[in-house]
Amino acid sequence: MIINISLLMLAAIFLIGFTTSKVNEENIIQEKIRNGKGMIQDFQTIIDFMLRDKKDLPLSHPILKKEIQNFAQIYITEKGLYHLIITDPYQKVIASPEKELLDKDYQNLLLKQSIQSGLPNMEIEKHGSFLLPEYKKLVLYSPLWSQGKIVGAVQMEVLLEDVMRRLLESQRMILILISLDAIVLIVFGSFLLSRVLVRPLKDLVRLTQKISEGDFSKKIEETSKNEIGQLITSFNRMIEQLREGQENIKGHLESLELANRKLKQAQEELIRTEKLASIGRFAAGVAHEVGNPLGSILGYTTILGKEGIGREEAKDYLNRIEREIERINRIVQDLLNFARPSKFEIHDVEINQVIENTLSLLSFQKNFKNIQTQIDLQPNLPLIKGDESQLSQVFINIILNAIDAMPNGGMLKLQTEEYMVKKLLPQFHIPRRKDDPLETDYSYLRNPDPLSALFTKFSKEDRLVKISISDTGIGIKEEDLEKIFDPFFTRKDFDKGTGLGLSISLRIVESLGGEIKVESKVGKGTTFEIYFPVTTYGRME
Repeated sequence: MIINISLLMLAAIFLIGFTTSKVNEENIIQEKIRNGKGMIQDFQTIIDFMLRDKKDLPLSHPILKKEIQNFAQIYITEKGLYHLIITDPYQKVIASPEKELLDKDYQNLLLKQSIQSGLPNMEIEKHGSFLLPEYKKLVLYSPLWSQGKIVGAVQMEVLLEDVMRRLLESQRMILILISLDAIVLIVFGSFLLSRVLVRPLKDLVRLTQKISEGDFSKKIEETSKNEIGQLITSFNRMIEQLREGQENIKGHLESLELANRKLKQAQEELIRTEKLASIGRFAAGVAHEVGNPLGSILGYTTILGKEGIGREEAKDYLNRIEREIERINRIVQDLLNFARPSKFEIHDVEINQVIENTLSLLSFQKNFKNIQTQIDLQPNLPLIKGDESQLSQVFINIILNAIDAMPNGGMLKLQTEEYMVKKLLPQFHIPRRKDDPLETDYSYLRNPDPLSALFTKFSKEDRLVKISISDTGIGIKEEDLEKIFDPFFTRKDFDKGTGLGLSISLRIVESLGGEIKVESKVGKGTTFEIYFPVTTYGRME
């Protein structure tokens, strides 16, 4: 603790010293810049004086040029300038201590900007790092004015050796003060901390080690009434409460584990119950599909029972009976596969295969015969994480609802595609409805705008698999759109639905990391869109 506090104090002192040094550095530089700007103004005044009787002559005129050249030599010496260049408005050098530059074009971007904008510019040439800068020179650029127009420009270069000397002297003094302050603070501070704080805290540390080992029987004897003594008293009280709390937590954990197991079991039972309800809805369609081949088989066996049937004709009837039996077996096997209880396992799933298997199962339904299907499954879709049985239940619930919405026939369209999240849509606050039970909140399932349910958990540029299921049925009323995912909500007759299908479907989709959105117009149909995140394993090969 003493070492850490000492390091903290040193850091604080050095930070203060560094800040002071930087502020002082900035002040010195700004003072130098002000002096430079003053020299620019003085130079402008001298130029105005030279042009008082020669206002119509350009600076490049031989007479003015000679005067300016002589003045520049004197000005450099008087002001201690490192360099001075005077140009006309076209950046041709008029005066300079370097004779080889005279009457030549001088290309400098900042000087050109000053001529074009009519405003001064400057730059500071320095080397080194931010912590230890080495200033070389200050370069000032300014236009020269006469009668409201720019007649030329000047570039002044001022060495910053004096700035560096002042900075070094300032930094040396600050470093001496920092060192003295650090020694005093660390020595006396360490002594006081060790006496007042460190020793009692060591006792507390030993006690916490005992507590971390599960031993709540130890306590610390109070030796003073100051803040440390109050801390020890509170610590002893805390040990008592921890001992009691540990016993209570153990009991609560056992209760929570039991409640969690029951809740998980209830959820699984609810999903299985809805699955059984779907199986019951299949029963009528399957009975119809099985009844037709059974009638054919009965007819064929009656014919075979008659006398006078030839060997070849009997063989043909037996082949027909075999085909009808295989058809019945396929129908019953598909229904058994769906009805058979299965352990939910999350693994990589090819969504197109699940949809094809689901449609194969539903094709035996009587009402499905009046429905035209349009299948558009994008090949080589990326894999998703899921369970085939749960996903099949989601698609069955939605497709059965679509079939019920088209009692006189219609178009059922299924489409899959890879989707990239390009834009995140705003989320809306959905208030509780007045008929919601106080202990239950379904508001997160209700959306005033169907689009607002989309992409609440996905990020921009996420790769998704999109499944779209559309029908041309009667549609859903606008006031019912926000209720369709509520448990037990249904507009169907009692024998056609429990009102749990969409609620369970939503739970399954969300448990797999996906989302559902729905759009519907009365008399035109309904579209469900389901989005799942793809796995990191890419596409199916």
